[in-house]
Amino acid sequence: MKLNRSDKASLNLIKTSDAGDFLVNEVLYTHSIIVTGENVVTDWNVQSVEQLTIADFDKFAAFDAEIFILGTGKNLIFPDANLFQPLIDQRCGYEVMNSHSACITFNILNGDDRKVVAALLPAKY
Repeated sequence: MKLNRSDKASLNLIKTSDAGDFLVNEVLYTHSIIVTGENVVTDWNVQSVEQLTIADFDKFAAFDAEIFILGTGKNLIFPDANLFQPLIDQRCGYEVMNSHSACITFNILNGDDRKVVAALLPAKY
C-alpha cells in the first residue's frame, strides 16, 4: 500500500489564533465558518452549539463529504444527537471536538485527500 500526503496548493489550511479566530490560507475569520478543501462558507451565523438546528445539519449533509467535523468552540460540547440524522442518512462519518482540535483534524484529513467538511465555532463562544 502506498500512502502519499497531498501537496495541492489549492487546499485550505486552517490555523487558530490565541483569540479563538480562524486563519484560513492567511485570511482571518472572526466568526463561525464552514470549511471544505476548496471553499470557505462565511454566511453561517451560528454562534453556539445550542443554536444548531436540523437545517444546519441538512446544510452540512449537502456537502456530500466522507467526514464532517464540528468544532464547538473553546470547549467540547455535544449537540442533541438527533441533529446528526441528515449526516447519518448521507452515510457521512462525523466527529465533535473543540475547534482547535477540529482544525488540526481537518488539516490532516484534507491533506490526505479525504472529502472533509468542518463547521467551526470560534473559541470565544
